[in-house]
Amino acid sequence: MNKMSWYAQCILAASLFCAALLVTLIILQPPHWNFYAILALTAGLIGMVIFFTLSKKMKDAQLIIENQILHIQPAVLRDPRKKEINGAQPFETIEMFISGFGILLGFKVVKFNQDGIKLKAVEIGRDFISIDYGTDEEVRNIRLMHQRPDRDVLVSIIEKFRYETGITPIVTE
Repeated sequence: MNKMSWYAQCILAASLFCAALLVTLIILQPPHWNFYAILALTAGLIGMVIFFTLSKKMKDAQLIIENQILHIQPAVLRDPRKKEINGAQPFETIEMFISGFGILLGFKVVKFNQDGIKLKAVEIGRDFISIDYGTDEEVRNIRLMHQRPDRDVLVSIIEKFRYETGITPIVTE
């Protein structure tokens, strides 16, 4: 989520730079300024479209995070090329949030009940969680290696899924 926000801020800054460049070109009118003005306008408009698309994606991601049923941190990525900070190697995590509104997996946002996409099934095994979602024509699957939680937490997760999505997770041995 933080990376998505950072990308959106960078794109907004680039779009604002293009707008400032466009205003400067219109005021100063250097030789061949029309070409540069069109280029700055086009780049700024493309940047704004990308910014608003990312903003919408961030709002959807925030909604999923705030209403999460399940939060899984399945992967920790370490980059040996990055410098150590206080003796520890920097790392990046890929998190998965599941809610009644959708799934957030890293940068990917899957929204339920829009464009025909629905949560179809949830299976919780001893060492994995499997989620089926999609339309009636195309069903996709996300399967994550994840240790099954203890009995009390598992019952709570099953109840949340049943209450918020209408889907009862299948628990397998």
